[in-house]
Parts: sequence; structure tokens; C-alpha cells
Amino acid sequence: MESTPVLTSQPPRGFTLVEMIVVLAIIVIITAVAVSGQNDFNRSLTITDTAYTVALSVRQSQTFGLSSRVFNGTTNAAYGAHFTPANSYLLFADIYPVAPGTSSAYCPSHTAVAGSPDAKPGNCTYDSGNGEVVQNYSFGRGFSITNVCGKDVSRALHCTTTDLTGIDVVYLRPNTDSIITGLRAANGNIKLIDAQIKLQAPSGNGVRYICITQVGEVSVATTTCP
Repeated sequence: MESTPVLTSQPPRGFTLVEMIVVLAIIVIITAVAVSGQNDFNRSLTITDTAYTVALSVRQSQTFGLSSRVFNGTTNAAYGAHFTPANSYLLFADIYPVAPGTSSAYCPSHTAVAGSPDAKPGNCTYDSGNGEVVQNYSFGRGFSITNVCGKDVSRALHCTTTDLTGIDVVYLRPNTDSIITGLRAANGNIKLIDAQIKLQAPSGNGVRYICITQVGEVSVATTTCP
């Protein structure tokens, strides 16, 4: 008579301490990579959105200038954006000097006789302290404009890191072209054919460029403007 084999039970095998540590390490690494990637994506999205907001502000000044929007009782004024290295920039109405008919190297059609329909005030640049500010835009989250550049008619580059204090971009009815002026503390202002506004995220985590051409094009680039 055959004997029935005796089955011996073995306790279920669990994870060893080493296996648990390895699994936890893998989870931590994957989580860190995912969080880092998400943070990079969020930073890129935020700075891009901020750059497009600046570009839309320039478009807004173009719309105001072409529509001859009345500002503080003044009609026919040009509108523009004033950029300097700072954590803010200005949208302004070019109402100073008030008397129209002054010839200007930066303002076409500014020689019309005072009182005529084409007579326009201003000088196509921002004049601080003369009530020209339409809106002051301040950046949040540590963003700032760190450099402003533009090329003159000979295509020589001028920047706030070299000889400029800022740049004004102005729109004057009936022209859709940009009137771009490089502002200088010495040697007088200079007429430019384009503008490049460098927008930087805090701690150097990302850069965008707002590109403005003389023919009125406004765009955003991840590298320097063409």
C-alpha cells in the first residue's frame, strides 16, 4: 500500500528590504523627472504667454493710433509703446508738444498747418511728466525686460547695453508702419528700422524676444529676431 506524500507548506515570500529600497528609488527618480519636466513646461508656457501679452500691447497702440482715439481731449494723436530695461513698460499717447505743425525727423506728416484735419500733436517719442501715459504694464512673477535693441538704416545695431536708454514704437494715422526711435541720453535720438525687446524669466530660466519691424509686423521669437 502506497503512502500518501506529505505536503509541507512554505510561508509566502515577501519583498526584501533591498528590493523595497530599489523600487522606492525608481519611484523617486521618475517622480523627480516628471515634476522637473512639468516645471520646465510651465515656465516656458508662462514666459511665452507674457511675451505675447507685450506683442498684443504693441498691436493695441497701433489700433489706437490708426483710429485717432481721443486722449484727454486731444485728437489725431499717435499712440505707441515705450520700452526700457525694467519690470514694466508703457502704452502712451503722443500729445506733447500740444501745438501741431512741428517738423520732426521721426514723425511723417507732422508739418500740416495747425487747425487742418491732418494737423497732429506730438513728436513720436514718449515725454515723461507730460500726461502721455495711457497704461503702465507691470510684469509679475519676476519677469523683466533686460535689453532693448534696434538697427539703424545702415543696419548697425544699437542696444540699451551700449548706447540707448530705450526705444519708442509709435503708430500714426493713416500709416500702418511702425515709427521706431532709439532713445539716447547723448548725441540725440536715432531712427531705427526694427526693434527687439528681450524678455527674461526670473533667475535666467527662459528668454523670449518681441520683434517689431518698420512695416508693422510684430512677432515673438525664442531666439534673437531676424
